[in-house]
Amino acid sequence: MESSDRADHVAGALTYTDSNGQPIRQPRQPTNLQTLLRYAMEATKAEDAPGGSELTPMDEERRRFLEEALKSLTVDIPKVLQRGIKILTNTELMNSVQLGQPIPDDIRAAFNNMMEFVDDIDVANDFQKLGGFAVFPICYGSENEGIRTRASELLAEVCQNNPQCQARVLDYGLLNVLLHLANSEKGHALAKCILAISSATREFDPGCRELIAQGGCDTLSNALAHPHVAARTKTAFLIRYLCNNYPEAKEKFIQHNIVKIIAEQIKAGRDGSSEHLLSILPILLDGDDSTVVQQCREPSLNLKKILEDHLKHPELQNDDFIEEKEYCQAILKIFDSYPQMEVVNNEVDR
Repeated sequence: MESSDRADHVAGALTYTDSNGQPIRQPRQPTNLQTLLRYAMEATKAEDAPGGSELTPMDEERRRFLEEALKSLTVDIPKVLQRGIKILTNTELMNSVQLGQPIPDDIRAAFNNMMEFVDDIDVANDFQKLGGFAVFPICYGSENEGIRTRASELLAEVCQNNPQCQARVLDYGLLNVLLHLANSEKGHALAKCILAISSATREFDPGCRELIAQGGCDTLSNALAHPHVAARTKTAFLIRYLCNNYPEAKEKFIQHNIVKIIAEQIKAGRDGSSEHLLSILPILLDGDDSTVVQQCREPSLNLKKILEDHLKHPELQNDDFIEEKEYCQAILKIFDSYPQMEVVNNEVDR
């Protein structure tokens, strides 16, 4: 086998050949603008017309032109963040946006521009180092629903899988603010609020424990009954996570009887939240907690028939919803494993 120890050879790289089948020599990797251009010219030299082309030194005017062109293609991300933070912390400007008014262009652009970059964890950390978390108390204090919604979107993006920013949520008392908002927000605004709560707490133990301590389980139980599908879906996702990882949270959800809430939502008709709602019940039943079993078998709830009817839904007759069917089947097993309770004088005979 032929050995290759050339300094400009990249191990494992593809080898290209010219029209005569001869390998094209890899040019050295570029280290500055001029060598970058030379690299591009050498890499395409084999495609040039017969006679080739002569490489000549770049004159100063052309170099400046190309440098400016390259600069125009790059974005100064810290400046974007600083500009956005400055706009969103302008209390006078933010308070001028009244209830029901459209979000002004400069505020909308500030949100949009920062959202373009903060999904990168390093940029998200730069955002908080630049004082970005100061925007949230101002935005959440706005009477304009659109501003509060965009703030929740931004916070959720910044905190996603980011312990440093999740810690800042606790430092600023924002989790408590979000939980209070979740009790009053509606529709899309509630969905984004729950998303922000989820991103600020999941996989971050201090955040989860603070949520439980601040009465977050009651807030989430109430949100589970909200008519907005996306809000229910995001709430169910977070409840399932908490039940799986925090026994004290699971106990609180049992005490709140979310079995009844889930049953009522499933009975109302299948939608995009159904699978997520059903996924909670097997976790609640895991461990054979007698209270959950009694809640599921409550005759007046008629959960067995609700699940049997749900399994007959046309969309569940194909293989696209296997997990949803499996959740129903797993829950139905409790009706075979435990004796039926009877209702006598409106009291449940256990």
